[in-house]
Amino acid sequence: MPEETVPPCSPGPLDQTLTALAAAYPGLRQTEPYKIAAELTDVRLTPQRTARFTWAGYEVHVSVGDEDHLDRDNPDSTALYREIRAYATLLIPETVAVDGMGHVEWEKTNPRPETAFPVAFAVAAADQYDQRFSSAVLSTVGKALGYARLATEHAATHAERAADEVRWESERPPGVSQRKWLRERRAQRDAAT
Repeated sequence: MPEETVPPCSPGPLDQTLTALAAAYPGLRQTEPYKIAAELTDVRLTPQRTARFTWAGYEVHVSVGDEDHLDRDNPDSTALYREIRAYATLLIPETVAVDGMGHVEWEKTNPRPETAFPVAFAVAAADQYDQRFSSAVLSTVGKALGYARLATEHAATHAERAADEVRWESERPPGVSQRKWLRERRAQRDAAT
């Protein structure tokens, strides 16, 4: 009699999300509400339905909405969902080195200088104990970190171009139109790339 084999079951949405997050953001962990030795699969929310995750200096702030009929395609649906919002921030520790440009009565330091990145949105199952809910929260955290990476790359490119323009302005010969000079320099830069 042949031996029966059980076909392997496909991984659930939470397993798939964890695999993708582990590859893209190794060391991602939930820091608020904090629980010692908690697994990433154990998504916890504060009484205000918020959470915080950290990865490589970024903090991801998560808020979960109330149960609502979010399925606008099917007005007869009685299913309830929750909207999830997540955005990443990055603390900028060296802002003290920047001086103001002009008169002020006195300088003040920023107590929490941080950059906020675009907000990621998603919809999750209403039941907070459902694995699909945890998967949606973690997926939205990953999306917020993805936005942070894109924004950082964009900012680096933009800062480099701005620095070029400042340098070019200092090199502009007297009597040459600023617009013409910058237009020529931009054309040279663009031709070189």
